[in-house]
Amino acid sequence: MKKKALLKRIECAYLPVTDVAASAAWYERVLGLKLRSPVQPGRGAIMIMDSGQWLFLLPSPDGHPLHFTTTAWTEDGSPFEMFPICFETDDIRALDESLRESGVWVEQEVRDEGGCGLQLNFKDPDGNKFQVWQQPVPAGVPVR
Repeated sequence: MKKKALLKRIECAYLPVTDVAASAAWYERVLGLKLRSPVQPGRGAIMIMDSGQWLFLLPSPDGHPLHFTTTAWTEDGSPFEMFPICFETDDIRALDESLRESGVWVEQEVRDEGGCGLQLNFKDPDGNKFQVWQQPVPAGVPVR
């Protein structure tokens, strides 16, 4: 008997940051997320994505960014610095431009992965690594 999945979706994610106020301002300015309430000293911040899901920015004075190394992501088994979160966007080109203007590390270019859509890896100012993807565009439809 096949067991029904007991987890529905990711409700929120917790991100380590060294300066909550500066990070909240960056997530607002660069990614367009909304700050739920004013940042309180010594506390975290809640950033709201377009879908309504929350990203918690939590103070992490030790500065351990969110990423890990895996050998399962490359064809030759070489180590790859992996992102633990992949976001979805409706406008990956505008996001790419906004990231580049902010001065953070961004992959060389948006990749077209065919049926897996358009993809881009980036880091926030604290070095937390993420991937963003845009659903595949049907054949004959111009890409923005």
